[in-house]
Amino acid sequence: MQQQEKSSSYKCSDYLSRTQAIGSTHREALCKWGYQTIAACHGVSRLTAVVAFWYFDRFLSSNTPAANRALNDVTECQLAFVTCLVIALKIHSGFNVETNFVSNVITKNSYDAEEINDMELHILQSLSWKLNGPTPHDFIDYFLEVMPGVDGTCLDLVKRLSRTLVETAVMRYTSVLHYYPSEIAFASLCCAMHHVDVSLMNNLSFLQIISGLDLRHGKMRLLFKSMISLLQEVSYAFDNNMAIAFCNPQEGEASSYAST
Repeated sequence: MQQQEKSSSYKCSDYLSRTQAIGSTHREALCKWGYQTIAACHGVSRLTAVVAFWYFDRFLSSNTPAANRALNDVTECQLAFVTCLVIALKIHSGFNVETNFVSNVITKNSYDAEEINDMELHILQSLSWKLNGPTPHDFIDYFLEVMPGVDGTCLDLVKRLSRTLVETAVMRYTSVLHYYPSEIAFASLCCAMHHVDVSLMNNLSFLQIISGLDLRHGKMRLLFKSMISLLQEVSYAFDNNMAIAFCNPQEGEASSYAST
């Protein structure tokens, strides 16, 4: 999976540097709306929204005529985002999404069915129809699957917290721009392990070997520190029983990994 994520087909460029029409705050607002929309879809995982964000970033990075129009027109940009969400619902969640429903209900008649269908084709062509690359969630599942000796309840806590950290981190443009999905997953998983049960960090050397990543060096140390700062943002997403596991971390517990 790590080889696949580094393929030019799945990489994102600094597309916001090519426009003054939209910025990182606009992208973050779209991501928040995307999560709200997914929450209204019964039985759909937030991972579907993460996949949609990934389609959106890759599309705007593609430098195709359609992508460049979206970069320089807020209305086109919003249409592209909506359409990426529709594609993710179809591909990742298996939904039969009617274009008229998208037009009338989701966009409240801001775009007609023809505009949505046309944008869908533009996006699919810009992505070369490659829609199944690895996500941070895939890497979290893999790392936990091969990690030895973790209690089932503890494993569930770590998985849920690390996924929530990922879902918050990918709203930030800099996370998507500077880090691969495996790196985001690795940093969030290590942060979750450290806060759920610090003894789980005994598995760190094993994880670093199988991932080829190291929290002590360079950008991974910065990403880990960023994940720690996100903990206060995401703690509301857990019920009281789960929150006990990480709301009161030991003083200075992350110092050996996050110190400057």
